Amino acid sequence: MARQHWPDWMNPAFEERFFERAREVSNMEELKEPTHQQQEITARLRKQLIPEQVELMLKWEENINYRCTLEKEWLYYAGLKDGLHIWKRLLNSMAD
Repeated sequence: MARQHWPDWMNPAFEERFFERAREVSNMEELKEPTHQQQEITARLRKQLIPEQVELMLKWEENINYRCTLEKEWLYYAGLKDGLHIWKRLLNSMAD
């Protein structure tokens, strides 16, 4: 993913913050019920499908999760870029 809108040395700090926020999201109260429902559905599918179908379902789920992670990461970095752009414009307007 291209995110070279700042020096390379800044990437680890941004990535650490991204993962901190991701951990916070995983503990959100609003996600507990949907997570529980997903676990129940997964258990039912494992009981009702043959092993090959379960494997295919897990690959499908992995692909969706990966795609969603890439989308969230892109949005995170886009938000950083937008925030920095707004901050720069604000600072420039205050200098006038």
